Amino acid sequence: MLASVLVPLDGSEMGEWSLPLASKVARSTGARLHLAHVHVPYEPEQLLSNSSFQWEGVDLHDYDIRHVAREEEYLTRWENRLESQGAAVDATVLNGTPIADELVQYAKDVGADLIVMTSHGRSGVRRAFWGSVADEMIRKTALPVLVIHPDHREVAYQTPRTIDHVLVPLDGSTLAEAVLAPAADLAKATGARMTLTHVVADPAYLGPRVLGFRPDRLEPELDGAMAYLEPIAEGLRQDGLDVRVHVVRGAMPARTITEIADELKVDLVALATHGFGGVKRAMFGSVADQVMRRTELPLLVVRPPEAN
Repeated sequence: MLASVLVPLDGSEMGEWSLPLASKVARSTGARLHLAHVHVPYEPEQLLSNSSFQWEGVDLHDYDIRHVAREEEYLTRWENRLESQGAAVDATVLNGTPIADELVQYAKDVGADLIVMTSHGRSGVRRAFWGSVADEMIRKTALPVLVIHPDHREVAYQTPRTIDHVLVPLDGSTLAEAVLAPAADLAKATGARMTLTHVVADPAYLGPRVLGFRPDRLEPELDGAMAYLEPIAEGLRQDGLDVRVHVVRGAMPARTITEIADELKVDLVALATHGFGGVKRAMFGSVADQVMRRTELPLLVVRPPEAN
């Protein structure tokens, strides 16, 4: 059950793309929305990039105080707006760095059950070295993180996203199944149906060798996948959810998952991740990370505490 939702904001329109869906979830569940912005003070060394003329007569402490006041005013405007729409909201300006660490700690402080935020969606080497706040938070918290990719063709609050269909890829592992509970909570909050999917590895591809395709070898795998998914789906159905199963074969799980998402016209993909970072992430990545790079759909990502 969702009772507390954290929404990090950075003051940009892009960051506000998370608000419509977060507000909808809060109103439908009665959860409290916690809007948070991390204030990063101006450091003295930043003066080196400016001429002395630009900073002459400027009291940096006073400048920083006024900066914080503007950030508080920004959050208050959103707090009032969301409250007028029926959501329970509070707003806080946090101080400290790294930004992701501050937000993760604040999520603990307010007992958040879900974090909803926008991602820049960086990829490749740039992402491996710098990443985004969303990436860092996924690696540093065991809470589910709902990542929204902004649509630059639209205005955030004029075109709120709807979540009517949630895709949940499962591979038979405890790690993958960790996303089931938060995905079910989100489906209840949005009135969405769920599709559980399993990608059966194509036996025609074994390393560098290409073998002849034999359907008789694949059928038991497909039947086994259905036998695995159906009891999970039935348990969710007994909880009042509309759940279906979908089994396919494919050589590359991440690509196949995004193809399924397109084929079934889902609105969100929910999956668990090992939460690798740095060089290990750049070299290997995870299915969740690859899916995030391949799709513009919202993602519900969970890194269980035991993942490493």
